[in-house]
Amino acid sequence: MPRGVEMLRSILIRIVNSPVLIRIVDSPVLFFGTFFLFRACLWIPIERLWRAKSISYRQVATRDFAAQLFHVFFVVPVVVYMYDRLFAYSGFSKEIAKFPMLARIAVYFLISDFGYYWAHRLMHTRPFWRTHQWHHSPTYMYWLAGCRATVPHQFLVTGSYVLAAPILNPSRWWVYTMLVIFSYLDVDWMHLNVPWGGRVLEWFFVTPRFHHIHHSADPKHYNANMGNVFTFWDRLFGTFIDPATINEKEMAFGINESVSPVRLIAGL
Repeated sequence: MPRGVEMLRSILIRIVNSPVLIRIVDSPVLFFGTFFLFRACLWIPIERLWRAKSISYRQVATRDFAAQLFHVFFVVPVVVYMYDRLFAYSGFSKEIAKFPMLARIAVYFLISDFGYYWAHRLMHTRPFWRTHQWHHSPTYMYWLAGCRATVPHQFLVTGSYVLAAPILNPSRWWVYTMLVIFSYLDVDWMHLNVPWGGRVLEWFFVTPRFHHIHHSADPKHYNANMGNVFTFWDRLFGTFIDPATINEKEMAFGINESVSPVRLIAGL
């Protein structure tokens, strides 16, 4: 192994095994606080430099931060509790543990994202739409706009991730931590207030402009571009709209429905 690669590997191992890092990860409050500051420092400058639409953080940030707290400290714990009692996690074949971790992570993403796509489509059917309305209620897009998730919403979209998780066993604690971090950054990325995209990239991956169409107030877009990480599910199953054909500056966001805040947040 080249000396530079070995030095980098040594540094990464020290960071991962750092008592300070482990203490932060073990504390939900420390982890959320540190990670939230990191996200804000990452996304806010990007949105200020390349913003797609004008938006006042002062008018929306307090409400969205409260929604984020509700999600992190209430919705997620409740859903984890529910899954712990509904499923006895039986692992996949032990043979899968012989495959390299990167290969298992790739398979995990494919299976879980496929499940997410169909759970998302389910929430856009009439019987389940109420579980998802709150997520679509903002009339703006920016990095914190996607944090709204009711308990039924989170329960439905988490299912495929829970069922696919045994693919990663056995693995070190940091693997699951990095997947949690990725999931939040991915949600931030999709809702980012920037016009970023590109047809080549969007053959495979969701971009902000790709996902913004899904939040459009135009009924023609309600059931479009439902992918979470990969866009090819939309292409395969007929829900794809090419972002290059849409003028986002003229696009409005929201649900165009009058719903009581209590019912929105409850998802019922």
